Parts: sequence; structure tokens; C-alpha cells
Amino acid sequence: MFRKIKMRLTWMNAISYFVFLVLFLIVFYISFAQILNKVQENMVESYAANNIDKFFNIYNGPPKPPQRFELEVDQVSFFYVINRDLEILYGEELHAGFNEVLQGNLTPVETKQFKRYDYEGETLLVMTQAVRMKGETLGYIAVGQDVTTYEELLQNVLILLIMLLTVSSIGIGILSYFLVKKSMAPIQTSYEQQRQFVANASHELRTPLAVLYSSLELFEAQMKQKETDYPTDTMDDMKNEANYMNDMLSSLLTLTRSDQNQIQLTINEVDLSKVLIQRTRRFAKTVQHLSFQLDIEEDLTIEADKILVEELLYILLKNAVIYTTEGTVHVRAYKETSFVKIEVADTGIGIAAEDLPHIFERFYRADKIRNKSGTGLGLAIAKVITDLHGGQITVKSELGEGTAFTVELPIVQK
Repeated sequence: MFRKIKMRLTWMNAISYFVFLVLFLIVFYISFAQILNKVQENMVESYAANNIDKFFNIYNGPPKPPQRFELEVDQVSFFYVINRDLEILYGEELHAGFNEVLQGNLTPVETKQFKRYDYEGETLLVMTQAVRMKGETLGYIAVGQDVTTYEELLQNVLILLIMLLTVSSIGIGILSYFLVKKSMAPIQTSYEQQRQFVANASHELRTPLAVLYSSLELFEAQMKQKETDYPTDTMDDMKNEANYMNDMLSSLLTLTRSDQNQIQLTINEVDLSKVLIQRTRRFAKTVQHLSFQLDIEEDLTIEADKILVEELLYILLKNAVIYTTEGTVHVRAYKETSFVKIEVADTGIGIAAEDLPHIFERFYRADKIRNKSGTGLGLAIAKVITDLHGGQITVKSELGEGTAFTVELPIVQK
């Protein structure tokens, strides 16, 4: 599925970039051609302006034999003098015989007129202009220049742009695929996590349901046999599994609300020191195999949702108790700059280094501790609660050395 989407998006992006590049190059080429043409026309006009006295002298001087042309191959420009009857009288030309081509295309002009001629493999730009004196048209002049070099330059630019377009098209395709692949990576990861999340949830819910169903069958069989002893063990199993399912569904509901940004915080000033002490002491009363060590500064106050903060502490303490068979759970809290830091460290079995990057993922539990009780959603919820309060949660751990969670929460700004 993702491969087809990647290819489709790659083609869409590549075509979009290609069309944009084509339009850009077309505009560039047209603009460059217009600028180049303007430069050529300015050169012809400049030559005409610099030699205007020479043209007047030819008209005012002694009569010249008609159709007299001088070949000036060492010049870059040429000109022809034309009478009012559109007959070429005199010329200094670069290409012998071009006067005949020009003669066949002469027409009266009121203003300047530019025209290009292809003659003997060369491109000639000719400007025809009327010569007037005291409001009277004496005749015309045709001033030209060989612009073959400029035309070749324009063709070379066109070839270069076509090559650039070809190379860029290949690059655009590769770049588009890379960008699509990179942008879709988090989407694909999220999809895989969601799919794994559903698979794990189905698996986790199937187990308590199977136990619950088996217990009900056993209970039904015992009732049919009219046993006098009430099956209390069976009922306990049913209650435990039902509580497990309830906890999981509650956790799933919390995470779902978080994904949809539907968790509403009730922010108040919370005496974090008091909450930590109370919550830790409650755990200490129910856990006999561990000792709890408190190192909590007084008067630690934060702005937070008290219920969610208590749930966060409960998750961290429960996690420490579950994975610590003996030793100590150390709860520490102190102020540091604009945050309050909460540390919950245990001397339990620890977490492998390869598992640490995934510890806050939903349903993720390291292989060595999968047989422990719990839904596998607690730490994911702890991260959600921390993020909602603008804080962060981190973990440090080594196998056999214990685990330490650190939570940073903003303090009250006085």
C-alpha cells in the first residue's frame, strides 16, 4: 500500500516541479532572447546615429552613379542609401549581392523598421529608416549588422536549457522520491505502531476474556454438580481479570482522548511535596518486600491538574514496585531553575539498552518482563500526562542495576 502511495506522490511532485521548471526556463529563454534582440537593435541604432552626417553628405553631395556598392568585409556593420523611389543608390556592404535581396523587400517606412535576413548561412539584422530634412523625405537608409554570433549564442543557450531540463528532470524524480519517502516515514511508522497497537490490544484482551470464559464454565459445572463449597478462587480469578480489562480499557480511553486532543486539564496550584509524600506512603503500606526512601524538598508547588499528577506518580511507583523484587525505591523531588524534578529510582531488574528507546511506546515491554502483570500502557500514559503539562520524562537503566525515571514539571512563576 505505502509503495503505491509513494510512487503516486513521487509522480505528482515530480510533475509539479517539472512543470514549474519548464515554465521558468521558457520565461527565462524568452526574456533572454528579448534582451539579446534589444542589444542588437541598439547596436544598429547606435551605428546609424554615429554616421548620420555621412548619410546626409551622400544625399547632398555630387550625384553618384546608380547601383554603386563597395565591399567592406573588415567592418561589423553595413549600410545602403535609398532614394525616394526605393532604389538603392549606394552601399557599403559586408556580403556581396545582399543588395539584391534587400531591394526586393523595400517598402516606404514612417518610423524605424527592423527585419532579419538569412543570407549565405549568416543572419543579418537590417533597420530601415527615413531620412528627412526640413520636413521633406530625402530618401531612406538601411543600416545592418551581422548578428550570426548572437543567434548562435541564443541557440547554444536553448541547447543548454534543454540539457539542464533533462538533467533536472532526473534529479527532480530522485529528489521527489527521497522527499516523499522521508515525509512518509513518520506516517508509516505511526501506521505500523497503530497496527501493532491494535494487534497487541486484541491479544491482551483475548487472554483475560479466555480466563473469564473458562472460569464461568467451571463455575457452571460446579453449580450443576451442586457442590457445597462456593468456588471463591474461581470468582477471584474472574474479578482479577475483569479488573485487568477495566484498567486496560480505561488506559486505552485516556490514550485515545490524548490522540484526539480531548483531554481537558483542570489547572490549579498543587502542593507537590504533600502529594508525593502521601502517595509514596500509601504504596509503602501495601508493599512489604521493599523499603521506600523519601528525599523531597518542602513547599514544592506547581501549576497542574492534580488528578493527572497523582496518576503520573502512581504509574511510576507501581512500575518500580512491579519490577523490583527486593531493595529500595527512592523518591526524590527538588527545584531546579524553572522546573521541579521528580525522580523515582528502584533497584529492580532494569531495562536493556536496546529497549530504552521504546519504553514509552504503547504495549511495549521488554522480553524479560513480559510475564509481569500490567497492561503495558502505564508509561505511555505517563508520557502523555507529562507532555500535557509542558514537561518531559526521561529514563536511565541498566540490566540488573535498576531503573530511574525523571520527570520535569514547570513550577509556579511568582
